[in-house]
Amino acid sequence: MAYDDIDIPLRSMETLSSALGDIVAEFDDASGRSEALEAAIGSPLGRGGLRDRAQEFEEAWNDKRGTLKAKLERLKERVDDTRTAWEDLDVELATASEVQDGNDG
Repeated sequence: MAYDDIDIPLRSMETLSSALGDIVAEFDDASGRSEALEAAIGSPLGRGGLRDRAQEFEEAWNDKRGTLKAKLERLKERVDDTRTAWEDLDVELATASEVQDGNDG
């Protein structure tokens, strides 16, 4: 039985996992950046309406961001688990093939 035709994109899975980790980190840092934005907006011409809208947006987005972050963390975990399972299977198949061929050492 030949397994030469199986091509699992392990490198792509690693890239995806890294990107998901970066997105999660961005979500973690988002609150601090929104506070900096609100401070930068200040009260031009003595009016705080724009700053208030930015704060309202952040408060509304904060809950949604938390939910999305949790889902992305679970997706990253699944990608990592899948990649690990394929790597483990590859080692097992290589070992079995070596034993079957009598090349076990």
